[in-house]
Amino acid sequence: MQSRLEVTRRTYLWLAGLVPLTAGLAGCSEGGDDGGDEELSGEDYPAVDEWLTETEVGGEAPNYDGTIVNQREQDTVQVDVGAGEDGIAFEPAAVSVSTGTTVRWEWTGEGGAHNVVAAPDDQIGESDYEFSSGDPVDEEGETYEETLDDAGIALYHCEPHLSVGMKGAVVVE
Repeated sequence: MQSRLEVTRRTYLWLAGLVPLTAGLAGCSEGGDDGGDEELSGEDYPAVDEWLTETEVGGEAPNYDGTIVNQREQDTVQVDVGAGEDGIAFEPAAVSVSTGTTVRWEWTGEGGAHNVVAAPDDQIGESDYEFSSGDPVDEEGETYEETLDDAGIALYHCEPHLSVGMKGAVVVE
């Protein structure tokens, strides 16, 4: 009988030691405050959700599923230009970054000539940023960068492909 009590006691102590360890690991796997891969809900950012799903101004973004990819705490974040099956999308469609982050749009060479334009008057009046990469280009590896220093929302689109939903959004916090 004493042997069985000994094993139970050892098992209990062993399991008790694992509980804090697994609890700590579980907290790490959720991405915490460092950005990680945690996705945010577009419902928390109505202007982003409306911009990427509303068909009154251009088409619906084909690859937007209601989530915003959390890339906060990254110095630079890349968005692919000419992504998706037909090369008519930004990937990711919506991303969250910290203030001071540089967003780099990089052309894939797919889907024809593209540009990146944030023009509040053209984007449901909700964009806090205004910028343009210039004339549409179709060269793979072309890049355009903007450093987003103020909290707000940058809604943007590709001028030649707005009607088919080539839209994107950056939430800056």
